[in-house]
Amino acid sequence: MHRPPTRGLLAAGIAASIGVALLAAPASAAPASAAPAGGAAASGAAGPEAVQATATATRTGQRVEIVSARTELTQVFAKPGGGFVSETAAVPQRIRQSDGSWSDVDLSLRRGATGLRPAVSPTDLVFSSGGHGPAATLTSGKSAMTLGWPGGLPAPTVSKDAATYPEVLPGVDLVLTATHTGFTHVLVVKTPQAAANPALREIRFDLGGDVRVRREADGSLRALAGETEVARGAAAEMWDSAGSGRSARSAATSSPSGPGAAARTAPVATAVDRAGDLVLRPSPDLLDPAKATFPVFIDPAWSATRSRWAYATNNNSTNSDTTAARVGKNVDSGVIYRSYFEFPITALSGKLIRSASVQVGVTHTWSCFDTPTYLYQSAGIASTPRTAWAPALTTLRASASSHVGATGCAGSPQPAMTVRFTGSVAAGLSSATAAHQSSITYGLCACSDSAGTGESTLDRWKKFDPSTARLLVDYDSAPTQPTSLQAGGAACVAGGRVTRTTPPTLSAVFPDADTGQVLQTSYELLEIPASGTYDSSTPRMSPPTGSTVVAGARSTTAAVTGTASGKSYAFRARSDDSYVISPWSAWCEFTVDDQPPAVSVDAVSTPAPPGQLYTYKLRSPDPDVVSFRYGWSSPPTEEAEAGTSLGYSGKTVSVTLATPAYGTNTLYVAAVDSAGNVGHGSLVVEVAP
Repeated sequence: MHRPPTRGLLAAGIAASIGVALLAAPASAAPASAAPAGGAAASGAAGPEAVQATATATRTGQRVEIVSARTELTQVFAKPGGGFVSETAAVPQRIRQSDGSWSDVDLSLRRGATGLRPAVSPTDLVFSSGGHGPAATLTSGKSAMTLGWPGGLPAPTVSKDAATYPEVLPGVDLVLTATHTGFTHVLVVKTPQAAANPALREIRFDLGGDVRVRREADGSLRALAGETEVARGAAAEMWDSAGSGRSARSAATSSPSGPGAAARTAPVATAVDRAGDLVLRPSPDLLDPAKATFPVFIDPAWSATRSRWAYATNNNSTNSDTTAARVGKNVDSGVIYRSYFEFPITALSGKLIRSASVQVGVTHTWSCFDTPTYLYQSAGIASTPRTAWAPALTTLRASASSHVGATGCAGSPQPAMTVRFTGSVAAGLSSATAAHQSSITYGLCACSDSAGTGESTLDRWKKFDPSTARLLVDYDSAPTQPTSLQAGGAACVAGGRVTRTTPPTLSAVFPDADTGQVLQTSYELLEIPASGTYDSSTPRMSPPTGSTVVAGARSTTAAVTGTASGKSYAFRARSDDSYVISPWSAWCEFTVDDQPPAVSVDAVSTPAPPGQLYTYKLRSPDPDVVSFRYGWSSPPTEEAEAGTSLGYSGKTVSVTLATPAYGTNTLYVAAVDSAGNVGHGSLVVEVAP
């Protein structure tokens, strides 16, 4: 049964944190429209905007974003001179608003009519402004999940993405924090006196809305609306504040976000009772003032299953602090961490990867000097935020050394820095896109090989900011074979020849999947030997000069030179996008013919008197004649299709017409060949009175 929170279930002394993340389309303070979370606008850079962006980039020498290709995770930029760069994150960076515009993710809480909302959030989330009703409401499509606090809440104080409800129980604050994947709620048990409350031995949360919570065999939790998963929670954990305030080199401070490096942690038993409520049974040791350092925190660690990054620990322990991606051996706990990032690459399928790298910001290092971190292409992430130890590190792609000097290091403190992993990232990505994979996963490890060599070296312990992780790809669509060839404006036909009266211009359409790409055209031209066959050894003539053309458009040359009337030629075309040359087009054959065909006409018998029909036969020895014209005036206007006659190698046609008058009459005739050349003739017809 799911109902509003009405029962007094939480007692003072424990920090209970549930990190909840939506498994649905992105939303914002004013719910935004859904947007694809993959690469460049489903099909990459395309359309008129890409054309304009490429032109602007070439003119200014600066890359230009193709806004129509923007998604929550990806931006695509046109480069000067052609080609594109995509930057894909593992954490949503921006949200599409209902009016179609984009806003950068901003989790700062804003007060509204219904409560506190993140300014721009990937999830549709509302926190209570105080009083009765749900403490938090998370909506996914038509389904909503509510988290209740018994007895109502005081008015909160707000700091950036967190709302703190003071003294919800004696010595206990409730902190609700918006995250990229939903929210966390943490009860901060501030004193040993608060921890002594017997109600903390079994804590209940009223869960309402349209969901039911189910406990899995491994202790994880699933919030379901029907059979649709709305949110998932890892096995619950609690931690204290041991080690807080030590040297910044340890970065060992516990907070509602998660345990510090030296914090004591313990599992929290979970259950779902018959009423559908979540029951937490904390570890007594971390409620014991003699064994715990306060404040103490409890966290069932809810998160979205579609989060694109996860961590793994060699002892499969949980770390509720997902603000950092940890790598190496924790200097305080001895636990070894690896972190994994998944990037969507559907939009890069079939693209030519020129270069690629992975970059991420490093925020903390144990060492005061550069130490290495290794990037592996890996198996996929099985679950988030923690994945089992460990997705296979399949191929070492790159390494990079870095350090961020903390307190105790010479020249400290130093700001966070960005490290870039290049190596053979492009080679692996090329294979993945050629296989049309939808995503690719990379693992960060302190190990120099997949067997774990060097992973226990303390000075390789580092923390990275997952929101800064990027897959940077310089890519291109290889231009494809030119099509729709023309000679002198006439379409080329396979197995046939175009005939022109003058040396023709040459043209073709030059396709490329990257619509805005600028291509350089080129041609080959040869004279067809008397045998009618030609190959790579046939001498080439000087072709017309090519030019630049926007991908998908037609380009036409100046007229060819060096041709002679009566001879036949062939040409083909290709394009170059500065990185890749397209295949040659098919050959197009043409003949230059500026000679008018000969034509004659014969009377079949003595001409008949005026008004009576009489037959004449028109003929031409030129087999290229396509039609004849005839009439009693010049130029003749009647026309008949040329045909063949048994025993005659040229073209003929028989026409029937009446002689206009007695006496002398002139029948004018013409033959028209395929090049449009017109040859003229005539016949004097005498009709006696």
